[in-house]
Amino acid sequence: MIKGLGNNRETCGAPAACSFPGQTAVWQSGGFSRDCLHHDGDRCRYHGLQVICLRSPQFVSPTMGHIALALLISVLSSCATDPADREYLVALRGEEGGMSREEQIAHIDRAIALEPARAHYWETRAIYRIDLRAFDRARADLDQAVRLQERPYLHFVRGLVLCQSGRPGDALPDFDAAISGQAENAQFYRGRALARAAVGRVGEALNDAEQLITLAPQMGESYYTRGIALTKLGRDEEAVSEFTEALGRRPELIYPLHTRADSYERMGDPIRAAADRTEAAKRQKERTYCGPCSDPFRY
Repeated sequence: MIKGLGNNRETCGAPAACSFPGQTAVWQSGGFSRDCLHHDGDRCRYHGLQVICLRSPQFVSPTMGHIALALLISVLSSCATDPADREYLVALRGEEGGMSREEQIAHIDRAIALEPARAHYWETRAIYRIDLRAFDRARADLDQAVRLQERPYLHFVRGLVLCQSGRPGDALPDFDAAISGQAENAQFYRGRALARAAVGRVGEALNDAEQLITLAPQMGESYYTRGIALTKLGRDEEAVSEFTEALGRRPELIYPLHTRADSYERMGDPIRAAADRTEAAKRQKERTYCGPCSDPFRY
C-alpha cells in the first residue's frame, strides 16, 4: 500500500473508482489521464501495488495532484528492477517533464521490444496513440493487449477507438463484452449508448443512457448521452434540457454546445443556435489541449 498521498483517503474499491468524481485516484486528481496506472477489475494496480484514492476530489488542488503523481511515480520507479520497466516508467515520468507523446512512445517501444508479453505496455502505447489520433495503430496495440490479457476495460477502449474511427457499428461487440464483464462500470454504458444512437438503435441507446444516469448521476456526460438519444427520437426540447444539464455539471465541455445548437436549429431558434456555436468556438481556442472537452469518445 502506498501511504501519505492525501487526507480522507481509501483504497480503490468500486469498479469505477479510477474514472469518476467521488472516488478519484490521486494520480488523476491533477488532470492526468490513465497513463500512470491501469484500472483492472475492482482495483487500481501497478505491478501489485494498490493505489490510494481521494474520496473528495473537490478538496484536491492541481498542485496536490502534481505532487501526488510525482510521489507515486517515484515510489514505482524504486520498484522497477528490469530494463523494460525502467523504460516504461521513463515514459510515465514524461507526463511531468514535458515529454512529447512521440518521445513517450519511443520509450514504450523499447519496453515492448524487451518484454513484449506485458499487456499494460501495449495499452499505454495505445492511449498515447489515441492522443495523436493515430487510431489504426492504437487499435492494433489494443488488439495485442486483449490477446495478452483480456479485460473489460480494454474492450471498452477499443470500442471508443472504433467510434473515433467512424465505425460505431463495429464498436458494439466490444462495448457488449465490456458490459458483460463488468456491468457496474458506468462509463461502459456511455460508450455503448453513443454507438447505438449512431447506428439507429435508439431505444436501446436511451435504455443505456438511463442506466448510465442511475450509475453516475453526478457526471455531466451522463445527461449529454441521454440528450443524444432524445435527438434521435426527434425530442429536441427534452434534449436541450439534457445538454444544458450536462453543461451545468461540466462547464468545460464543448461538444454539448454543438449538439444543443443543432437542437435549437431544428426547433426554429437560430439565434440561440448561433450563440452556442460562437461559445463552442471560443472554448475550443481556450482548451486546445483538452481532448475530452471536445470529443465525447475521449476519457
